[in-house]
Amino acid sequence: MTAPPPNPNAPIDSGLLRGAGGPISGGAPANSASSGGETWSLIEAFLSPPAPQKQTETAVENFARQHARHDYAEPAQSRYYRDLIPLAAPRPGEQFAFEVDLDACSGCKACVTACHNLNGLEDDELWRSVGMLHGGTTAAPVVQHITTACHHCLEPACLIGCPVKAYEKDPVTGIVRHLDDQCIGCQYCILKCPYDVPKYSPSKGIVRKCDMCSDRLAVGEAPACVQGCPNQAIRIKVVNQQELIEQCEASLFLPGAPEPGYTLPSTIYKTARALPRNLLPADYYSVTPGHRHAALVNMLVLTQMSVGAFAVQQGLSWLGDAPEGAGKAALGNIVFALLLGMTGLLAAIFHLGRPRYAFRAMIGLRTSWLSREILAFGLFAGCATGCAVLAAADRWDIEIAPLWQTALGAGAVLFGGIGILCSVMIYADTQRPFWSGERTGPKFFWTAALLGLSASLLAAIVGASSNPQSLAQIMRAWGSNGAVLLALVAGSKMIWELAIFRHLWSKQNTALKRTALLLRGDLQRMTKRRFAAGVLGGVLLPLLLAIPPAREYSIPLVLTAAVVSFALNLMAEWWERSLFFTAVVAPKMPGVPAG
Repeated sequence: MTAPPPNPNAPIDSGLLRGAGGPISGGAPANSASSGGETWSLIEAFLSPPAPQKQTETAVENFARQHARHDYAEPAQSRYYRDLIPLAAPRPGEQFAFEVDLDACSGCKACVTACHNLNGLEDDELWRSVGMLHGGTTAAPVVQHITTACHHCLEPACLIGCPVKAYEKDPVTGIVRHLDDQCIGCQYCILKCPYDVPKYSPSKGIVRKCDMCSDRLAVGEAPACVQGCPNQAIRIKVVNQQELIEQCEASLFLPGAPEPGYTLPSTIYKTARALPRNLLPADYYSVTPGHRHAALVNMLVLTQMSVGAFAVQQGLSWLGDAPEGAGKAALGNIVFALLLGMTGLLAAIFHLGRPRYAFRAMIGLRTSWLSREILAFGLFAGCATGCAVLAAADRWDIEIAPLWQTALGAGAVLFGGIGILCSVMIYADTQRPFWSGERTGPKFFWTAALLGLSASLLAAIVGASSNPQSLAQIMRAWGSNGAVLLALVAGSKMIWELAIFRHLWSKQNTALKRTALLLRGDLQRMTKRRFAAGVLGGVLLPLLLAIPPAREYSIPLVLTAAVVSFALNLMAEWWERSLFFTAVVAPKMPGVPAG
């Protein structure tokens, strides 16, 4: 039996398997006719000799013939997603956005896998994730899967807070892109984003995030997550930005997600079902300690101690009537404070993933509090260095106009205070309740006062330790009062911090209640150390120093008490600042149950 020659213009039927001689239908008789031709069984098709054209056709010619049968104007998979991406670019006042059909999302995580593979992400790096919401009643429980990625917000917090302008929002598509080459790895965008979108790559030293596969969209290809979803639960839509603003004003975003008014997210979650009012994230009641950020802890503690020490020293110099040995103590205090401040600024560089590009951090001065902090502490360092030089010149009997000393001292205090204020705003601007301005501001300025007093008291005692008479004069002049003031500051600061535990009695599982649970649970040991060191070094030992002796001051005893008090206060504040980072509850999109 001779096979009919193939028709090169015949379209390929994806529902039939074609053999060398024509269409093969496994259920048809061997010699039956079908549509004017013969239908072959599968066995006869394999046993029949190949068509003459197949014997003479090369692989290249065969590929060309196959290519001619198809319309390759669109990607091969376009029929699966052509309805899931826009046909035209957004018009003015519009932008691209993800639209998620909650009724179609099954939580299979095919979108996560597609995104991970296409973008070549690291093993533990995810730009798209799948969480869960649950609620309802025992009789009618509800579980809702949520797929989420970058929301390409109208007012992206990551872009506004970046000190090096490593983010840009496309003026046409509205897509928020991260510029990898510009990034210095400061990770501030991670703190700023309320949806936990930017991810830090330790191997690369930079942050990366979803860009809606903009390079694929530019050529008519769907993003990986859209193309990979088997249920077509994700699509790209063109949305009106003004309508998004109105929806965010009414908090129409997603149950269990952070409030949308902060960044105005563009993602649309839709469902035809009525979701229960008690729908909560599956991980709503789970709390885990955050990252300690040791470099930032060192930077904050040391810079605030340096500013506090300069403020105390300038206050003493403006009071006048310095006792014997005060000049030596002043020089020691200024130099000590300067070294502490420089060490703190140097410690901040170790937080960067790409420290060699730290000079770029001033680029975002117009919008980023981080850039403003760097500028303020830079000016503080300059004034502090000038104060140290003038103090040393005064000790060497080099005449310097008093106006310069006053101006530089005032400048150090002013710019140092502005630097601390910028530090407060860096964390308050993240909208995390534990880092709010009314909580963070008192903590940071109290730390400056506490450690400044402790360092100044130590410098004064060391400077006057040459003989008991000088020590007695220093202690009578301000040492005893300074020790009492130190105890008051330390005690009031600890009472302020203990107030967080009143949220344990809150009926709702608020972010502050979860912080209190962390301090009482996983972080209990560090919390106890912080308060034990604070009570001993900040209250008991200073009060002991404030008590005048019956006869004369014992230099070894007073010096030891001052050194131990300073060391304990420094440790207590270091632990307090570590708890500041580890106990904060960061907002994020709904996750999965713990464990």
